[in-house]
Amino acid sequence: MYANAQEVSSTFDPNEEFKPYWNFGIKQGVNYSMAFFNPSIDQSPTFGYTGGLVYKYQNQRMVGLQLELNYTQKGWTENLAETGNSYNRKMAYVELPLITHIVFGQKTLKYHINLGTTFAYLISEKEDYNVVDELYRKEYYGTEIEKKFDYSGLGEAGVVYNSKIGEFQAGVRFQWTLTDLFETSSETTFDKTQNAILSFAVTYFIFSNK
Repeated sequence: MYANAQEVSSTFDPNEEFKPYWNFGIKQGVNYSMAFFNPSIDQSPTFGYTGGLVYKYQNQRMVGLQLELNYTQKGWTENLAETGNSYNRKMAYVELPLITHIVFGQKTLKYHINLGTTFAYLISEKEDYNVVDELYRKEYYGTEIEKKFDYSGLGEAGVVYNSKIGEFQAGVRFQWTLTDLFETSSETTFDKTQNAILSFAVTYFIFSNK
């Protein structure tokens, strides 16, 4: 554990033998999400929470594996002021990201790149809308999300800081969902209905075998 708080070196010795290690932490952050529709819809971002548990296994000096179990909020808000209508949908997911963790830099302060995939399942949703002009009503208004499973690709860049009280990891992540929210066909208005999320989160690794 980090409780023994040994001195952290600020220099990196390339000849030093690397010993694989694992650590376990808690992640907290915020989502900035929208939905990608084709044909496109004018939107404003919807802010939501993201957080969960993170396990990281560094089996090589520069490459490791990171697993997460998160609760995350997504959604979108449509810009409809000129029509008198309003629409907002918020969704909550449990997600499991599987990530390749690439790290480089000094021993105390490093930079990281995360690349991977995310599997998620919709656990709740809330739709809030008001239709004054029926001409602008969309086909999914009043309809629950039809595809509960969500599969995404992700990329992240950030920093890793090793301190006497533990390791901190901060990053900006982009996720692009590859599955649709609603069924699409030649008879539907939209042929793509996918989540897109930009998030910022900080992870504090509490336990480690370093």
